[in-house]
Amino acid sequence: MKQYYIIRNDQQAGPYTLEELAEMGITPDTIVWTEGMADWGPAREVSELTTLFTRSAQTPPSYSTPNYGAPSAPQYHTAPQYSRPPQYSTPAERPPMPQTYLAWSIAVTLLCCLVGGIVAIVYSSQVSSRYIAGDYEGAEYASRQARIWIIVSACVGFVVGIVYTIWAIFFSTSLAALSGGYSI
Repeated sequence: MKQYYIIRNDQQAGPYTLEELAEMGITPDTIVWTEGMADWGPAREVSELTTLFTRSAQTPPSYSTPNYGAPSAPQYHTAPQYSRPPQYSTPAERPPMPQTYLAWSIAVTLLCCLVGGIVAIVYSSQVSSRYIAGDYEGAEYASRQARIWIIVSACVGFVVGIVYTIWAIFFSTSLAALSGGYSI
């Protein structure tokens, strides 16, 4: 039986039989030597080894990744299944998009109440994304919440402004009374 030597990882290995080379999966570019060859050469130039490459080209080896108990990967060749179909099929059947109140949310944030204004901005930004996704009830809910937070923030800002004004007037008059009517 003929034996073959190969170069693998820059090291000479062998001798191997033809069956062992087939199991190893050598490529046409693997450097081999066998009795009768003058020098080392690529496996594609050895006539006995060409059957290894034609067989592998016709039937590719099967490959499966180890599972190790992990859940299987999602299958993307099937259409995704949703829990409910979209309610409206054409743009003409869609309800109008609710108002986002984004400009009002920004104004309230800058002028009245920072915390309430930020909450209003968050709800305002959800209106259009929910509407585009087909969640029309969610878009309506986000619009209502944005409007509520704008009103609450404006009221809180107004009340705080009045309290601050009264406090400033009281403080300045009491300071004037303490200093004997002279303003400092």
